[in-house]
Amino acid sequence: MQLTRQADYAIRALLHLSGEKYGDVVQTKEIASSEDIPEKYLPTIMRTLARAGLVRTLRGNQGGVLLARQPDEINLREVIEAIEEPIVLNRCLRDTGECSRVSFCPVLPVWDRIQQTLIERLESTTFADLASEKSSFEAGSSKGWEFSDSPRESIPA
Repeated sequence: MQLTRQADYAIRALLHLSGEKYGDVVQTKEIASSEDIPEKYLPTIMRTLARAGLVRTLRGNQGGVLLARQPDEINLREVIEAIEEPIVLNRCLRDTGECSRVSFCPVLPVWDRIQQTLIERLESTTFADLASEKSSFEAGSSKGWEFSDSPRESIPA
């Protein structure tokens, strides 16, 4: 599985909004400039995120975008699946009829465990977590990401 640029841009944009005071309206130009996102793609991404209930858009002179929910209520899986299709590591995990080998495939349980671990990790990572980590990086005090078998242990506090 590889994320598209559009999903990467959506994550960056939501991360930017998560760093703002909740309820503040931010212009897409500011987000594009700050997060190194081509300005022409951002309106389409924001409309998609708005349809998914992740952001709200406001028109007019004072218009822009803002988070529809608190950053600790938005996780990475929601954002990725708003832009991409549902996360499926292999076609055999999408529908039981996708593969004729499903009844005797020794790899299927492995794919299933990997997919469940990935989904759990994405769901347990909120934009509040990411905004906190971003602040640490910007302050120069971050130790960086440490990965382990436990999803919660890998996210620095």
